[in-house]
Amino acid sequence: MEQSKWVFVTGGARGIGAGLVRMLVKEGYSVAFTYLSSAITAEALAAECHTADTWCRGFQCDMTDHAAVNALAASLCSEYGSPYALINNAGITRDASLFVMDATRWHEVIRNNLDSVYHTSHALLPHLAENGDACIINISSVTGIKGNPGQSNYAATKAAMIGMTKSMAEELGRFNVRVNVIAPGIIETEMTAGLNDQQLKKLRDLVPLKKLGSTEDIARMAVFLLGQGGRYITGQTFVIDGGMTA
Repeated sequence: MEQSKWVFVTGGARGIGAGLVRMLVKEGYSVAFTYLSSAITAEALAAECHTADTWCRGFQCDMTDHAAVNALAASLCSEYGSPYALINNAGITRDASLFVMDATRWHEVIRNNLDSVYHTSHALLPHLAENGDACIINISSVTGIKGNPGQSNYAATKAAMIGMTKSMAEELGRFNVRVNVIAPGIIETEMTAGLNDQQLKKLRDLVPLKKLGSTEDIARMAVFLLGQGGRYITGQTFVIDGGMTA
């Protein structure tokens, strides 16, 4: 693989994002990833993933800030050329029943989970299109497909991401830019690591396979879509949930 192929990953310092970064570097891609506040974690991940043949760098960026995203995208493209792929992974939760969800919780999730996809896509699309072969992967969630009590704001953003992906696939096909969605189910991350055995059992009982997914499960699908296996796939949603939505 050419060293010039690099991937931009948002929210890459922890959880699914960190799994994506590690797998991409392992597969020979260079990676630029963003983080909001986890500077020490991001620096450690970048150092861990840097190799003789690839580079890996973390950048602090508020993905809700359109100007900041534009500036970072312009800087990276100036230094490294056009990216091969964009993976929109950044997101937050602010859970509450809709009865008591205030406007702040609603808009925080919309800005972080959905507006950020617009910001990065809008900033990088001209560069991706000029490649003549590029990919966008949006990390949604099974919550955007089946819903979840207390997560109407989160579900709205993840469902909207799927619709946005389909429209982008229609628009960008003529540039050979493929746009797809990965919708994870319950994945083992730092968040699940804090749960006790009883809580973990309840989660596993929701899954027909009776186990939680790993960040590697998500990253492997991303690598497939970025590679030759995904060359004729666009506008699709790939659910990785152990059968939760079966």
